[in-house]
Amino acid sequence: MAHTVTSLFAEEKRAREIRKMFSSYVSPKIVEQLVNHPEWAKLGGERKEVTLLFSDIRGFTTFSEKREPEEVVSMLNEYFKEMTEVVFHWDGTLDKFIGDAILAFWGAPLDQPDHAERAVRCALHMSDRLEMLQARWLAEGKEALDCGIGINTGPVVIGNIGAVGKKMDYTVIGDHVNIGSRVQGLTKTYNTRIILTEYTVAKIKTLVDEGRMGHLDLVSADTVTVKGKETPVKVFRLRSDRHEEEESRKL
Repeated sequence: MAHTVTSLFAEEKRAREIRKMFSSYVSPKIVEQLVNHPEWAKLGGERKEVTLLFSDIRGFTTFSEKREPEEVVSMLNEYFKEMTEVVFHWDGTLDKFIGDAILAFWGAPLDQPDHAERAVRCALHMSDRLEMLQARWLAEGKEALDCGIGINTGPVVIGNIGAVGKKMDYTVIGDHVNIGSRVQGLTKTYNTRIILTEYTVAKIKTLVDEGRMGHLDLVSADTVTVKGKETPVKVFRLRSDRHEEEESRKL
């Protein structure tokens, strides 16, 4: 009996720790899956292939300098709320907000064999949601913010990283994280909202070719040498003629 009670308390403590750790990173649905299968929540660090999504508001520094802080914070919070809902809709992990930027990824803490597909569908959905926000802002007499989204797939180190007892974050580090960040910065150069690396394209090309992701235009933009990298990386512009909210019903 004593062993049973001790085991129950241990399980409850572990469930509380998982909820505390992941509630701000993933949707409630994923949190409950981790609580039910705590062995999936590897916090000590591991190497995994994931797909990373970086999103950054264009011209935000100039925008914020011309407006009252209250308006800037209000619009930024509105934007983050909408984009976070979309990330969670596609079962993504919200790593962090970096100023006006968002970093999310798929493939951890749960294994998601379709992590690249989910990230791309999320980007298209984010684009659609942003256009709804832009229409609302314009109707309210505000400036319509825009963003660029970069997506990259590759192996990273992932885990609970930080100062023990002070501040810990479940986050990703590694070369492919840096590539994703740099690729996002190319969206303005190539006049497009979404850019994918060749590594992500390789994961979804069959789906695109077979029309299983809707009507997408996947156009090679260039082969670029990303800052900090010696090996050139092919990048592709992505556009959709279909509303991604309709596509969401298929997944």
